[in-house]
Order: sequence, then C-alpha cells, then structure tokens
Amino acid sequence: MKSTSAALAAHLAGPVTTLATCWRISRIDGREFFFTDHDRDLSFEGNVYKASSGYSRTAIANDASLSVDNLDVEGVFDDEAITEEELRAGLFDQAEVRIFLVNWADPAMGALRMRRGWFGEAVLTEQGVFRTELRGMTQALQQRIGELYSPECRADLGDHRCKVPVNPPEIARDTAYASGDHGRVVTGTGSGSQVYENRIYGCVVAGVTAALPPVYDTAPGAQTADGGAVFEAMESWSRVGIVTDVVDRAVFTAMIDEPRASDGWFAGGVLTWESGPNAGRSIEVKAWTQATGRVELFLPMGYAIRVGDLFRIHPGCDKRLDTCIARFANVLNFRGEPYVPGQDAMMSYPDAR
Repeated sequence: MKSTSAALAAHLAGPVTTLATCWRISRIDGREFFFTDHDRDLSFEGNVYKASSGYSRTAIANDASLSVDNLDVEGVFDDEAITEEELRAGLFDQAEVRIFLVNWADPAMGALRMRRGWFGEAVLTEQGVFRTELRGMTQALQQRIGELYSPECRADLGDHRCKVPVNPPEIARDTAYASGDHGRVVTGTGSGSQVYENRIYGCVVAGVTAALPPVYDTAPGAQTADGGAVFEAMESWSRVGIVTDVVDRAVFTAMIDEPRASDGWFAGGVLTWESGPNAGRSIEVKAWTQATGRVELFLPMGYAIRVGDLFRIHPGCDKRLDTCIARFANVLNFRGEPYVPGQDAMMSYPDAR
C-alpha cells in the first residue's frame, strides 16, 4: 500500500485530477537530472523538473511477489539534458531513478511514490533513440549471497581478499605501518600516475613514518628508512601508458614500460584513463600484443581516444592457481579449491572389471 498526504489522497479520489509524473535520476558520479511529462516545468521540493516529451515508458505494475519489477524507457537526445556522448560513455548505467506523481496545480500536496530502482545498460539505436530498463529494488535480491566451491579464485585482483597491491595509497606521515603493508610515494614529475614512476614500496620493518618524507630510492630492491619504518622499492603492478596511435575507440597502440610483460600480460586487466575526454573512466582489456604495444578493449570508449592520452593499466588474472603462483606469488591468498573433485569425479562409477 502506498502512502501519501491526506490532501493528495482526497485529490486522487475526486472526479477530476491534475497529475503529472516526475522522474529524478541520480548518476553514480553524483549529477542529478529532473524530468516531468507535464507540458511545463514543475518546481517541487526545491528542484525544477524539466518538461520533456521526448521519452516514453511502459506501464508501471506492482505486485506482492519478490519478482523483479522492470520498466522499459525510451527517449531521444536533448543537448541540455541527456547527450549521446554521455550515454555512450556509460554515465547513465546503474543510475538510481525515483518516479512519483504530483498534483501540478498544487505541488505542495506532496508526492505519490510510484517506483524506485536502477537503470540497466543504456543502449543506442540507429535512429538516435536511447533505450534502457529500469530495474526494481528487488533486483538486489537476485544477487548471489555467499560463495560456492570453485577451482578458480573467487577474489578479484587487488581487492581486500586478494591483497595484491595494484593501486596502494600514498605513504602517510606520522603513521604506523606493519610489515607487509604497501604504499606509493611521489618521486617524479608529470601528471596522473607518472609521479610514482611505476614503483610501490613494501614495508619490511614496522614502525612510524617521519613527519617529513625522506628521499626514496626508486631502484627495485633498494630500502629507504622513513622514520622508524623501512620500505623496499619494487616494481608496481599498475603501469603508466601513453597512447601513440589510434585505430578506433577500442583499439590503439601505446607505450608502456613494463619489463615483465609478454603477449597477453594485460589481457583481462583494467585500464583507467587519466587524461583526455575519457578521463576517469575504466574499461577491461581484451588483448595485449607486446611487440607492437597494441591494446584492444572489450568495449569501445564513449569518447574518441586521442594520441597522447595518459592512462594506467594493470595486468589481468585468469584466476588459476598456476597464474597466482607464477605471476603474482600470492598463493596464500588464493580463494579457490583447485583440488576438489569436479563433476566428472562425482559422476564416475567403479570399473566393473
């Protein structure tokens, strides 16, 4: 049962209503959009809901079951609101949406909440129309809670379970560090991750860092005393790259200094743009060719890639035990069960002979 104010409930029970549907869209980056299907802009709770006739939706239906309530939305581009570039960049994917009714003749009556959920992936048609699906709140119940036995690792590279220091934070001042902690230090010039010079530092002697940073030795294996703590320099997993040539929005060549790399080293990894039109966006890497520096992304970027664009990239992990041992030396944090018998062993039967 939906709750509303007494005034709006009385208006809904009357023979004639003056209702308008309002949409409030909150993107992951914090930007918000306000739309209404009324023929004029509406002001409600301090926000101006823009009159928009360029979208349509399917009917809103609710039931008491736990099935996911879905709503399809279609619309056309509006340079002042939703642009093609932002949709192609995926900025509206997973945006939170609230739909409600108001009395446009008297918005002070309050709102009747109709639907709340999240956008799925926004797709574009050849006719210049965007289409997406609004997923209800029960969509969260469709996610698996808990874990299943698997021969492959269930952790993602660099997360709190894997613990491989892909992008550790900068080493702080007057801070206690334990043996095995990792951090980064600004030792170079440039922009973005260039200032770290492809190095991270592991704590080998626990202690409290000094109030002022010392000059760190960036040679791999060299140790630097920082207050009572001692840190050892090592090659970072996240490397800086610069675009040198562009084929299209998903394929380009780049200059990446990574002495350990071979063909496929970055395949399955993540690339994050630090400059250019795509700055701040991350995308998975499909393929890497060592000899030519060719990078192929799983999906095209929303904006055109330009020569000179700066990015950081870390290698991929196929979640196999052999890779965890040989590439990352991280077997103690491996989150799989490679030696548990599989379905073939479960379904086998004794040899009758």
